[in-house]
Amino acid sequence: MDNNYLAFDIGGTSIKYGIIDQHLQVVDYGTAPTNNNEDNTIVKTLIDVTEQKKKKFNLRGIGISTAGRVGKRGEIIYAGPTVKDYQGTQLKQILETAFAIPVKVINDVDAALMGEIFKGNLDRQKSIYCIALGTGIGGAFYYDGKLLNGAHGLANSVGYLNFQQIGDSSFEAKSSTLAFERQLAQYDVTVPEAFSAARAGEEFYLSLINQWCEALAKEIANICLLLDPDIFLIGGAVSRQGAFFTDKIKYYVNEKMPDGMFQTELKIATLQDLSQLFGAVSLFYAGPESACK
Repeated sequence: MDNNYLAFDIGGTSIKYGIIDQHLQVVDYGTAPTNNNEDNTIVKTLIDVTEQKKKKFNLRGIGISTAGRVGKRGEIIYAGPTVKDYQGTQLKQILETAFAIPVKVINDVDAALMGEIFKGNLDRQKSIYCIALGTGIGGAFYYDGKLLNGAHGLANSVGYLNFQQIGDSSFEAKSSTLAFERQLAQYDVTVPEAFSAARAGEEFYLSLINQWCEALAKEIANICLLLDPDIFLIGGAVSRQGAFFTDKIKYYVNEKMPDGMFQTELKIATLQDLSQLFGAVSLFYAGPESACK
């Protein structure tokens, strides 16, 4: 019998989904909008897609990668402003009740990290810290063969570093890719376009990118000073900028730390949009990949 798993990745603006077969290949893929979760769009989409895929594939399980912090019973224990009316949603219970199929739920940054490990792109014997840059900024920490999420499932919420109630200020509010995109909007350019201009030698955009990278590097340095991981992994669409981006991050991280203290290897995610899907289904497989706490 085929070992097909249905994987979802719930983000701030869209839901990606795919069927991952017994050969660990994505054989069916699609996306749907979250519509800001109006009228419970997220749950309705998960149910609709599952109903459709059950007709075509034998499903052994459903893996869900999601924005927000996930509780031990597969529920959303905290969701920031990225997804409306999402906190408290009992994802695991709802889908298992509807379909009588095992369901596992994992935070999206945890999933991105586990996806890279699961597919063999990272050494599972090493400690790895991951941040994902996008609508917000999230973190995940893999140490001694498992994910470390803290006593209440709220660890690695690095997007809220430097949080202030007044003005709704935080690391992600100021330095996420979305925040940088909003900054660039006044010049009528996108983030990829700004990088292209900087690569072409346009000093104005090079300066803006350097400022953004320096702000990111400050918090990366703080994380490295606290945890000293073997590998620091950066995910999100901006990672497609490759060495042009990571070289700047390395330069500014070294500036933010005493000489010789930045020993961590900086890497970028390789699976891009598929990392969370693989991470979600990794929980069904035996071995270190499934040892998530």
